[in-house]
Amino acid sequence: MEENEINLVVTALAPEPVHHRGKTGGDVRMAQILRRFGKKDGINILCVSTPYNRAYFEKNGIRTNFRIVESKSRFGSLAGLCFKSMLTILKTFFVLRADFLKGRGGKTIVYSSSDLFWEVFPAYYLKTGKKNIEWIQVIHHIYPDWKKRPGSKSTNFFGYYLQRFSFWLIKKKADRVIAVGRSTKRDLVRLGFDEQKVRVSSNGIDFAYFSDLAGGRFSCDGVFLARLSHSKGILDLIRIWKQVCRSIPYAKLAVIGGGDEKTKAMLKNEIKAGGLEENIKLLGFLPDSEAYPILKSGKVFVFPSHEEGWGIAVAEAIACELPVVSWNLPAYQNIFRDKIMQIEKGDTDLFSKKIVALLEDEAARKKIGKTGKEFIKNYSWEKVAEKEFEILLHK
Repeated sequence: MEENEINLVVTALAPEPVHHRGKTGGDVRMAQILRRFGKKDGINILCVSTPYNRAYFEKNGIRTNFRIVESKSRFGSLAGLCFKSMLTILKTFFVLRADFLKGRGGKTIVYSSSDLFWEVFPAYYLKTGKKNIEWIQVIHHIYPDWKKRPGSKSTNFFGYYLQRFSFWLIKKKADRVIAVGRSTKRDLVRLGFDEQKVRVSSNGIDFAYFSDLAGGRFSCDGVFLARLSHSKGILDLIRIWKQVCRSIPYAKLAVIGGGDEKTKAMLKNEIKAGGLEENIKLLGFLPDSEAYPILKSGKVFVFPSHEEGWGIAVAEAIACELPVVSWNLPAYQNIFRDKIMQIEKGDTDLFSKKIVALLEDEAARKKIGKTGKEFIKNYSWEKVAEKEFEILLHK
């Protein structure tokens, strides 16, 4: 191996979701970047991955060396997920010691694709045991105060403090941190991260794919596309669409996304209680080949998410020429600015009025869609991968 070559060790260790199928924004980002890194000369990629991540990466055309770590635990609870994750970490230690702590030529970089504890801790372990490697850590967004976050308080408590522990490890040993978005960098600096070590990157869009995409057979007025969780504003979504239907009684909303059985049952009860069975269709998890044509067939993207680090779903909707109505999140203000309609969080009345106005004005929808489509061209995965590669090289 040449001395100027790079050994890139990627940790992509997210376990399969306990209660739903589907990818996260971090999964999408890592797949798109790895695909482009794999085309570069002088870079040798080895991905330490779970079967869940490997299947997604290979489906997206990534052919690199994999070392698979797998736990056979079948627990379906939060405690079970934690147990499975700890087994994954322990197995990762053995894999790393066997493969990466031996003498190698060139430069070795450990690249952690998210701040999930089971990806951070193995990188910390490697950095502690071998001083001549570099650790690059990606952070997508910061969890809000667990007491104020909607959803299960026990889950929120666990997630909040586990992320804070990950941050403590990252601050101690990581050489560089990639913040996905300027608002994320500001938050990290407030939490005590060294500003000189934090570099800002972005997410992107496969513009050609969405530009060429044909609409689906299922037509609807509004579309929501995300996992079904409280942090994505699913209860707000029902309230908002109920108000829309007061003005447009036959307005139809397609809800695309997987979730746990308890959440789905709660949503069905809310829909039934509001008399919205004919207005809101819960389509569940759909593969991209089915979900995106429905998105492109819609008229308005309805996205009352309470927290986002960047907003890939928003970018995808813009690429499909849909006007987007959302809450006014800090991340959006830095990225999408006036290209989406941002409503003061909690004002469901104004949110619904904006949707109604768009549904009743086809000319306005087309104008917004065309402007947004031109704007979103700036966010290409090629640019993101090139910027990321520069950060790896410490440029």
